[in-house]
Amino acid sequence: MKICLVAESYPPAVGGVEFALQKLVDGFVARGHEVRVVASSWQGHAPSVESSGNPTIIRIRTLPFLKRFWFLFFSLPSVIRGARWADIVQGSTFAGGPPAFLGAWLAGKKKALIVHEVLGGRWFQFEPNPVRSLFYVLTERIIVGLPFDHYIAPSQYTKDSLRSVGVPDGKISVIYHGDSRHGNPAIAPTEVRSQLGFQQDDFVFMTYGRTGVTKGFEIFADAIPEIANQIPGARFVLVLAHYDSRISERIKRVTSVLPLGVCRLLPPMSREMLAGYVSAADCIVVPSLSEGFGFSALEACNANKVVVSTDAGSLPEVVFGKHVFVKPGSGHAIAEGCVKAYRGEVSVAPTKLFSWEKAVGEYLRLYDELDRRGQAERKSTI
Repeated sequence: MKICLVAESYPPAVGGVEFALQKLVDGFVARGHEVRVVASSWQGHAPSVESSGNPTIIRIRTLPFLKRFWFLFFSLPSVIRGARWADIVQGSTFAGGPPAFLGAWLAGKKKALIVHEVLGGRWFQFEPNPVRSLFYVLTERIIVGLPFDHYIAPSQYTKDSLRSVGVPDGKISVIYHGDSRHGNPAIAPTEVRSQLGFQQDDFVFMTYGRTGVTKGFEIFADAIPEIANQIPGARFVLVLAHYDSRISERIKRVTSVLPLGVCRLLPPMSREMLAGYVSAADCIVVPSLSEGFGFSALEACNANKVVVSTDAGSLPEVVFGKHVFVKPGSGHAIAEGCVKAYRGEVSVAPTKLFSWEKAVGEYLRLYDELDRRGQAERKSTI
C-alpha cells in the first residue's frame, strides 16, 4: 500500500505529535508499505526531499510568520502529487488537514484525518487573546468539519470532543498511540542530582514538555512556593521547550524569586538524557488543562514514578501505577497533590498496555477498508 501523510510538523521537530507520527511511519515501512511524508521545514531543518528509499520526506518552505497558514498553501502542489501516487491520504491536525483533504479529493483517493485534540469553545478559556481564540475556534471547526472519509482519535476523550462538534460517531475510530519509553538513560540519577546541586535525600518534583496554552506549566510554577513551604527538602526541575513566549516569561518571573538552588529551568534535551532526569526525580507532575493523549504521563508511569496529574482530557485513560489526580487549572490543587505524593498518600491503578504494533495494525486495517471502498466506488463509475 502507498500512504501519503500530510503533517505540518515532523521529526526532527520535537513533540508528542511528531513522536507519534514517526512511530506510525516506521511501523508502516517495517510492514512493507511505501510512505511519502509532506511536512514543513520551519523547525530547524532545510527545505528538501529526503529519501533513502522509504519513506520519502518532502520538506516545504514556509515564511517565518503565520507558518501554519503558509503551509496550507505552499504544500498543496506536493500533496496533490503525493495523493495521485498514494492509495490513501492521511492528514494530521491542524494544518495538515486541509491540504490532505483537497489533494485527496482532486486525486479521487480516500482520506483520513488524525485528530490529536479538539478544544472547541474551550479555546476562550485557554487563550487569553480573544481574537486568537476566535481564530482558533473557527479554524478548528473548519478543519474537523471537512468531510473526510474517516477520523482517527488517540483517545476516547478526543472522540467525544469530535462528536461534540458534529462529526458522526460512525466515522470516528479510537486508535490509542503506542508505548512511550525514553530508552536507556544517558546519565545516572546520582550524577543528575549532583549536577543540579541537589542532595540525594531531597525530594525532586519534575515536569517537562512544550509551553502551549493547554499544558499548565505556568500553574505548576505558581504552586512551587506553596509546595516548598510545606516540604523543606522539595526541589523542582522544569525541562521546557519555549513554544509560547508569554507562558515562558511568566514561568521565569515566578521561579526567579525562589531561593537559590530550589528550582532549575532547563532547555529540551535528548530522550536518552531526559530518561536520566526522569530517573533522578521522585515525582513527575503533569499539570495539563487538556490532553488528547498524554505521552509525558505515560512515560512517567512506565518509569515507575509517582505521578501528580490533573484529571483533564485523556489523562485518566492513560495514567496508571502510583498517582494523585487533581483538578486542572488550580495551583493550590497541584500543591496539595504534590504534598500527598510526598507523604505517600497515593492511589494505585493497574498497569495499562499501549502498543505501537497494535496501533499500526489498526491503522492499516482501516486503510485497507477505505482503499477497497474507494476502488469499488471508482469501478462503479466506469
